Amino acid sequence: MGEKATGPTLSVSRRLKIAGTIVVVLMAAWAAVLGGRALLDRAGPPEFPATDVRDWATFSDHLVLGTAAEDRLEVTTVLWSRQGAHPIGRGINLDADMTEGEAYAVPVAWLEGGGGRWVALAADAVLPLDGGRITEGGGTWAADHAGESPRGLATELYETGPHPAAVPYLYESLEQRLAAVER
Repeated sequence: MGEKATGPTLSVSRRLKIAGTIVVVLMAAWAAVLGGRALLDRAGPPEFPATDVRDWATFSDHLVLGTAAEDRLEVTTVLWSRQGAHPIGRGINLDADMTEGEAYAVPVAWLEGGGGRWVALAADAVLPLDGGRITEGGGTWAADHAGESPRGLATELYETGPHPAAVPYLYESLEQRLAAVER
């Protein structure tokens, strides 16, 4: 009974232990990055380039006026449509920061992934209206139009047109237009 039983032992070199530890740490870091990215992807609506008029003319499908309902925008007027734009209905589900019952001008884009859905081009591009006038333009070129009718935005969109690199992709998806401009 008091005897020590010894059997075959596995000898692992120090280098192999270090390499194994590094692999485990790298795999844990990779999993954390993927998990964090998944959380960020679910944190809010996607954001697309929306700083200047050419961004709106390239990446949005329509500039619409509407009234916010719960997770919806009841579209009252389509002010502008991009050539090749995805057709839009009168009521669209839209994940955007809007107050129910308030009026907005919104550049919307059709996002193909997951069966397709409408998105506001960017949070800053959701423009509140008061008495038919833009009250603020966020961090976009629309800020220059505060106090004006959103019809002025539509006029500039028609006059400016899309980014030249995206022109061959106007009838393609938003993702393809983004890729064309990023090249």
